[in-house]
Amino acid sequence: MLTRVRSPHRTWTRLAAGAIGIATAAAALAGCSTSGDDAQTSATDTINMSTEPWLGYGPWYIAQEKGYFADQGVTVNMTSFDDATDTTAGLGSGDIDVANAASHTVLQWLQQGQEGYIVTLLDTSMTADAVLAGPGIDSIADLKGKQVAFEEGSVSNLLLDHALTEAGMSMSDVTPVPMSPSDAAVALSAGRVDAAVTYEPYISDSISQNSDIKKLYTADHEPGLISDVLFVTKKAMEEKPDAVQKVVNAWGPAVDFYESDTEEAQQIIAENIGSDPSSLTSAFDGVKYFTAEDNKTQLGGDYLENVLPNVQKGALDAGIIDKEQDLTSLVDTRFVK
Repeated sequence: MLTRVRSPHRTWTRLAAGAIGIATAAAALAGCSTSGDDAQTSATDTINMSTEPWLGYGPWYIAQEKGYFADQGVTVNMTSFDDATDTTAGLGSGDIDVANAASHTVLQWLQQGQEGYIVTLLDTSMTADAVLAGPGIDSIADLKGKQVAFEEGSVSNLLLDHALTEAGMSMSDVTPVPMSPSDAAVALSAGRVDAAVTYEPYISDSISQNSDIKKLYTADHEPGLISDVLFVTKKAMEEKPDAVQKVVNAWGPAVDFYESDTEEAQQIIAENIGSDPSSLTSAFDGVKYFTAEDNKTQLGGDYLENVLPNVQKGALDAGIIDKEQDLTSLVDTRFVK
């Protein structure tokens, strides 16, 4: 089963983490080297990366296993956290140099005082996130007055708010039932709620188990709304920009390998996030990875000019953040160019 925690972007986290969380993150990062020769690599050639068991970040595992980090001469200590507090603690303490996160999570971090930059587009959800509904509900407008299960402060929250706004509605028109995406899918299948916002593989599981369940709205209605990026802390940017560049350079060939040897690539990703590739078919189909060429044109183009402002507006409307950020200074395109 895919554990799409994606906690920094699935849950509303705070930088005020305790000493235990910081110690946990530091210990994990110190003990998990995934590429290169630590004995011969200086601190400026080493990057501590936080990730999560989400297939959107999968090409990093390809870069690890196929030697693309080693080709660049960078050691990457890649640690997967299930608990969002470990990621935020690591960022706050300086133990994490780069973090994989959703666009709106980065906006949360900035609001909480974390300084850094978006340097690479990773992936965007197309049909891997959706609003599902049971019998008698055939449109978003039909959700008026209905119980909708979703995780508050998450991308599910963001997607639902956007869908309601597009239909001329707001959150006040539905009855929120806060719960995790997996529990939301189960609640819908059991008939305990009228609708649910969730993601793969829970979408496919729910529909296959109950033919009355249908997709009302998917993330591809607003491309980029649910997108993931590589975030670099200001400290890492100042102290080891060359190592950051090497990490970014490894993303391109990893995505190229995914496109040319998809079956093997999916096997690598599935194994590293603890899933069976056959259970992730629909999930992979619902995600688009950004290539190196995509990044050259889109990071400082459509993403900065249209997608990120739209994400910020959606996050503000949904109450996930409460103030605007300077997006121009947030996106740094020099590494992808």
